[in-house]
Amino acid sequence: MRRWKKGLVGAALLAAFLLALLVPAFGATGNVNLMAVNERVLETTAENMPRTVGGVLYVPYTMLSNQVNGINLGVSALYSTTRRTVLVTDGQRGVIFDIQSGTAQDLNGAPVSARAMVRNATVFIPIDWLCQYFGTISCTRTRTPYGTLIRVTNSAAILNDRDFADAAGMQLADSLRRYLETGGRGEGVDPLPSGGVESSQAPNGAELFLALRCGPSARECAQTLEGRDQRALFLFEPEELPGQDGLARRLAGAGHTLGLTLSGQDEDSCLAQAERGRTLLAAAARYNALVVSAPNLDEQGREALERAGYVVWTATAREEDASSGSALIRGLDPKQLNYVELACGNQGQAFLRATLNAMEERNCQVYLATAPALAQA
Repeated sequence: MRRWKKGLVGAALLAAFLLALLVPAFGATGNVNLMAVNERVLETTAENMPRTVGGVLYVPYTMLSNQVNGINLGVSALYSTTRRTVLVTDGQRGVIFDIQSGTAQDLNGAPVSARAMVRNATVFIPIDWLCQYFGTISCTRTRTPYGTLIRVTNSAAILNDRDFADAAGMQLADSLRRYLETGGRGEGVDPLPSGGVESSQAPNGAELFLALRCGPSARECAQTLEGRDQRALFLFEPEELPGQDGLARRLAGAGHTLGLTLSGQDEDSCLAQAERGRTLLAAAARYNALVVSAPNLDEQGREALERAGYVVWTATAREEDASSGSALIRGLDPKQLNYVELACGNQGQAFLRATLNAMEERNCQVYLATAPALAQA
């Protein structure tokens, strides 16, 4: 405990020194809001700084994106540039913010009172409302010498707000310095936006969901994805699930989505397969599988699965249709969401690695294919 306190004292002294260097610039600014998620300080810029509008605190949607900050809070935010919507979901419930219309609704289509906004080409969401809606995350404000720390946490957070602010003093001072370097002037409180929202720039690459059919290299493929802070939908065939308990638990524990590939030729056989697969996954990993792939069913059969409560995955680009991962990504449609399906076969890891490389090179946006995300896409 003494060593821990000495570490805090040392960090505080160094942070005080850094603050003294920033005083001339900092003194000319107004309120500055810095950001943290659990025990990680996030980068704050003039474009993404949290701000209060009409008494409501808005934070950039990326604060809840584990793809951006690398922390899985259990509640995640996904922005679709093609639909101009932000989905915030915990995997079961969710809220869809429509940026163009300035409205929001839950996954059942019922309107909600909360609204998102766009400033400086960044989408902001009402964090306090979302904390209350989901109940598993919280947002606090802590005054520090460097500005107000806006911190979003879940049950995995270790330090309380005051201890964290003290321990992270050097990082907060550095965050303030970088914020000032981007031209920030501390506009912590804004008037109500007039004239609607501003336009948001879309990334250059295609948007896509990624699914992998489980096979011999499923574990290795999962490791490759996780090494790049990516997660995907893994599809199991119900007949092959016995004996796969360890793999199912490992994938679910790492944050991947588990789904089922149904080989039935009609809706009755597919429904029977789906129920068997759900039972096996529930026993193996306490997982409620809601996403299914049914390639042999027609539209009427897929609608029957949806009426039964399933979300149907339908691939628009498959590994078998391309000569390489690069060719597969080059063929994606940049104007709509793509549903990319790969196989975890004997060469699956190599193909996946090439595909991920091509996604990065072409600036693709990859969304985690959860049931709520697929249902609203």
